[in-house]
Amino acid sequence: MKNIFKKFALGLGTATAICMSLTPAFAAGSITSNGSTSGEVIRDGVVLEGSTSQFVDDLSYLTSSENEQDVKAADIIEQLNAGTPLTEAFSGETVALPEGVEIDLSEFSLLTKLQDLQAFDADGNRLEENVTISWEVPNLTSELGEVYVLHYSTKEDKGWEVIKPDEVNYDTKMITATFEDLSPVAVIYKSTENVPAENPNTSTSTNAGLYLGVGAVALVAIGLIVFKKHKA
Repeated sequence: MKNIFKKFALGLGTATAICMSLTPAFAAGSITSNGSTSGEVIRDGVVLEGSTSQFVDDLSYLTSSENEQDVKAADIIEQLNAGTPLTEAFSGETVALPEGVEIDLSEFSLLTKLQDLQAFDADGNRLEENVTISWEVPNLTSELGEVYVLHYSTKEDKGWEVIKPDEVNYDTKMITATFEDLSPVAVIYKSTENVPAENPNTSTSTNAGLYLGVGAVALVAIGLIVFKKHKA
């Protein structure tokens, strides 16, 4: 009988490890960094040969800015990247929405963290106005529902805004968007179940519980089979 329980315990540990290892693969919607940009930059509808673009994490130009709005934006970015819900981080702030679009930010979460999007021409000069850029979003899936781009504009008359992408390609996991000016950018998404979004990492714990439950049921069945064989 002791051998039976030893085998059962060993099976329990193995199955649990397998279930936990499967969890990250199904954690759709978990926050991640923006992927690599793709192709050359388009400005005012014209492809700029030799141009490049990239995402960087350095936002020191905001924290050291003499503009109080920029410094406050840096604090909001830090909160959002740490998992604070959009409506909580934006408490008291105005977020401009795309023309003709009505969305409730309480139903949205970050899909990618806010990072500074930069673009350069063939000579290395910064491109900062009226640019169109495509980039990879590693965790982009069609199951996410509505997808938009969150952008902070350093222009005095703007600030935070939600931008409707020019294109969202779920097959290639690519997003294309046009910006009047370049600064911090993130991708936000709405759950297809319309469940208010809290922390963008909550899907991981939900999946963990699901797979551990399935594993427990499977182990009960295995234990019964082992017991019957031993008894026979």
